[in-house]
Amino acid sequence: MTAIATEAPDGSVFAAFTSQQGGTPSAAAGTAIYVVDGAGPVQVAEHPPIPVTALAADATYLYVGGGNKIVEYARATGSIARTVTLSLPVRLMATSDGKLWAILGSLTGSGQVVEITPGSGAVNTVGTDTANVLDVAAGPLGLYYVESGGATIVRVNPNGTHLEAATNQTVSQQLSGPAAIQAISVLGSQLFVIHDAGQGLDSTSQTYDAATLAGPQNNAPGIAGGNHAVDTLAGPMDLSGPDGSACSGKGCVGRYNVATGAVTDAVAYPTSTHLGLLLGPYPTVILFPSSGHVLLERIG
Repeated sequence: MTAIATEAPDGSVFAAFTSQQGGTPSAAAGTAIYVVDGAGPVQVAEHPPIPVTALAADATYLYVGGGNKIVEYARATGSIARTVTLSLPVRLMATSDGKLWAILGSLTGSGQVVEITPGSGAVNTVGTDTANVLDVAAGPLGLYYVESGGATIVRVNPNGTHLEAATNQTVSQQLSGPAAIQAISVLGSQLFVIHDAGQGLDSTSQTYDAATLAGPQNNAPGIAGGNHAVDTLAGPMDLSGPDGSACSGKGCVGRYNVATGAVTDAVAYPTSTHLGLLLGPYPTVILFPSSGHVLLERIG
């Protein structure tokens, strides 16, 4: 099972689930979107009329993306505030500081980066270079992603303009492919990226100055499937799978040192438990134990 999930700034977690394997995860139209507010019980928040491929949330709205639409739900009432129709299917979404961005189109074909104005639904196309973009990162200065081939980092500023800079990394297109380098998260003043090399068998992480894109400032070893650090109120945290070296063959979540790649103060899980997603700002992990249940655990 795969989770499609997001965490709002107040810690509310929204999630939908799908059994789909491979490709962009998508849940069928009408599927339940669940919400957990703080330490409260799991509740059903919505049954959207569109497929669910991406979720995002801010203090005011829950955004559900699927097909060529984004549905904005007012969090205060649970009602649909508006539906935004787009030119291409939604693949990824991110929100920060009153801005909502979406990556549209197929992974390998033509696509768009659009900025949607919350509250009005106005759509502005701010990029078209989205092929092989698997992840995006959003922060106060804008939306970050790495262009296909791994040579260039792009920041879409809040006014729609771009800042671009070289990654200063070498990517073997034959061994690693055009999606080897991906922007993962904004950690304070740093942009965190991963470089899965050698068909994903080797992995490193790097940081860049989030304001200037200068870097890499740090280069840490890692394992593919780990290093997916998020910025939390407890500092950078990382989810590492059992194939990583962080927790001696067990999946774990712990504090992440961006300079060394070390994971410390880790919470380890049985090898029979599949680790789903790590969310922030309130550190939260979605777990799939062997019992067949889904667990949401807050990391204190």
